[in-house]
Amino acid sequence: MRVASFQPAPTHPWSIYSSQPSAMRRLLFLIIGLLFISSPTHSRSRSVADSCLHILNTNPKLSSLEKCDLLLTTIHNLNYEDNFISLTNLLIKEAAKAGSNYHLFYGYYEQGQYHNLHSGKTQEGLKFLFKSLEIATTNQLTLEKGFASYMIGRAFSFSKNYTNSLKFLHASEVHFSSVSALQYLASAHLEMANTYFYMNNLDSALILYQKSKKYYETTDNQIALAYIQGSLGNVHFKQNKPKLAMKELSQAINILEELHDYKALTPYYIYASEIELLDNRKTPALNYSQKALQTASKLNNPENKKDAYEQLMKVYAAMGDYEQAYDYQNKYLNLRDSLINMETVTQMANMRADFEIEQKEVEVQQMAASKKMMARIAAITVGSLLLVGILLLMVYRDAHRKKVLNKALLQKQEALRQSKQELEAAIGSKDRLFSIISHDLRGPVGTLGGLSNLLHELLNEGKVKEAGELNASITHTIRQIEFLLNNLLHWSIRQQDIYQPHIERFDLLALTQNVIQVYEQTAQIKNISLALESPLSKLEVEADSNSWGIIIRNLINNALKFTHPGGFVVVRLSVKDQEVVLEVIDNGVGMDPGQLSSLFSISGAQPGWGTKNEKGQGLGLALIHQFVGLHKGRIAVSSKPQKGAHFKVSIPTRVSEQVTEPKSTAKAQTAKLSSWNE
Repeated sequence: MRVASFQPAPTHPWSIYSSQPSAMRRLLFLIIGLLFISSPTHSRSRSVADSCLHILNTNPKLSSLEKCDLLLTTIHNLNYEDNFISLTNLLIKEAAKAGSNYHLFYGYYEQGQYHNLHSGKTQEGLKFLFKSLEIATTNQLTLEKGFASYMIGRAFSFSKNYTNSLKFLHASEVHFSSVSALQYLASAHLEMANTYFYMNNLDSALILYQKSKKYYETTDNQIALAYIQGSLGNVHFKQNKPKLAMKELSQAINILEELHDYKALTPYYIYASEIELLDNRKTPALNYSQKALQTASKLNNPENKKDAYEQLMKVYAAMGDYEQAYDYQNKYLNLRDSLINMETVTQMANMRADFEIEQKEVEVQQMAASKKMMARIAAITVGSLLLVGILLLMVYRDAHRKKVLNKALLQKQEALRQSKQELEAAIGSKDRLFSIISHDLRGPVGTLGGLSNLLHELLNEGKVKEAGELNASITHTIRQIEFLLNNLLHWSIRQQDIYQPHIERFDLLALTQNVIQVYEQTAQIKNISLALESPLSKLEVEADSNSWGIIIRNLINNALKFTHPGGFVVVRLSVKDQEVVLEVIDNGVGMDPGQLSSLFSISGAQPGWGTKNEKGQGLGLALIHQFVGLHKGRIAVSSKPQKGAHFKVSIPTRVSEQVTEPKSTAKAQTAKLSSWNE
């Protein structure tokens, strides 16, 4: 069964030379997941599954309990294939008939695992896992309680909800200990260690990694032991113990080399090279990076080759061999651009295929409707011809019926015309989105490339101070790109109508303060006073924090963009008539009535330029409008040219706790704001 799927600690937290670990980490996690799901502990046999299915399909006299046993055996011997969900649904149905809570648990549990490990629908998976935990708890299935708690803890860890993750992982530890399930207990320790590592609680992570290592040293699972040692190396390095880190990593590499596990060796070689380079051991660093390139080439893995090229570039640069460094830099950049282009082409092809499938479905539906209508008209016509000679009354009734049908046809024609207009508008919005991507990303990305080259030159010339100053510009440019991509992502999700609000309890005032802190540097750069005014010192609400974050960030970003240096932006937060009211006020360039009329339409918005030539396409305001509407709220805007703008968002929100205590960071703005309102 799939309970103890192995997951190592986050790979490589110590790199100070590159930003490569994120992609490499994802690759290593995938390798580890596949290895441990298919390990001997969780081995599967397709022939066993086929045999069970054959018995189910050919023996109609089986009892519900016998069917449950066969279905569960089948599920445990299948990978996540097309009929996996249908089999788990059938298991739930038969378990209910048989009154078997044991089988009912595994029906819901396997569905939860499917969504967490395969479909990527974490919330959907949690729903099924909590149901399985409820069944196990009610029926005192101790081991099964451990399984469900473990998978719930992993799901929360994937969502970066580490508090809940530790809560359920600790529960699984208790359940596994009570039944002496040492293998699953080791997996729980390992997962808790990973979570503590994410939280930077290194001492707790180290203790749990060592517990897990102690168990795997008693087994033949050398792969597990290698990955745990790699994780221990991570911890030691974060504790500023590079020699211990290299010792653990070397042992992991030796094991993986003996097992010929080349997929995992490539990133480990690169990590070892970076550690040696940090310790100024250039020759070993070069050897490890060359091994990484050799294994990546042997596996024909472009992602690993790209990472190996990048590491070789750094090693040769450190050795002073700039010709080799330049050569590997070119190889790295060419391969990176090639991978990016391939991903873009694939995405565009998928989008085109989806669009064409939708178009074909509409055409088929229209043809079916037309045939149905033609059949009706033909039947009416034949019936009318048969009844003409019999009764004049029937002729009258037939004529009246035709008149009604004609009216219906006209209504449907009008509906089709409106549908066509909506489709054209949707296509226009998509075209607009592509223009936004091209327009807003080209500039910052080009700037980032230029700044990166300049930073490289400054570092080569030993101008560390100038390089540090330049790094602030690079950070600011990256934040611009990140902000735009986040807006594009949320807009795309809302257009597909797949966003589901997650209601939770949180302090909205604290969230607003955190967002303002993020934009303080931008405000300082433009010499703009950015402040928060609120009669509250605490405002706990039950709402979707992500939606509120999107609304607050975009309103503040928009205000800063269109406010002149020396101006001000004031954020107000209050509660009135069962609604939370958010106001953002600035004394910037303002808007005329024509701009206000198309303010929240992405198709009608015109490109705008901030007071410091910041690019803007109106996507942020369209996104605000959509998320306010999603929560049945209202947004009002008042503005005049060169008089600033006043955005007011009112959303019905359940307030859990509010503390009224005057707390303002904008006292210095009161006089300015009063005079501006006048």
